[in-house]
Amino acid sequence: MAYWLSSIAAVCLMVLGLCALALSQITHLRRVTLQRQLLGTRVLRCGATLLLASSLLMSLSSQGLVMGAVIWTLSIAPSGIGVTIILCWYKHERKK
Repeated sequence: MAYWLSSIAAVCLMVLGLCALALSQITHLRRVTLQRQLLGTRVLRCGATLLLASSLLMSLSSQGLVMGAVIWTLSIAPSGIGVTIILCWYKHERKK
């Protein structure tokens, strides 16, 4: 059971890291927030790096060195697609 929970937690950390990485770009940040920049892009990028690194460490510690690296690498694409869908959905919901 802990095996699956740690895998899910690693993927959730990856999604959060990719969200922070997407929001570190000024166009996405302006699209999501109506105000000016709340945080600097450097802070968001450092946070994204920390989240992605912790996701990798969690994946490596729970799955082992080889399988953790493979699973983490393979989960980048679905996580990125999920972040893209969330940003597109938020853009269309905002227009209504």
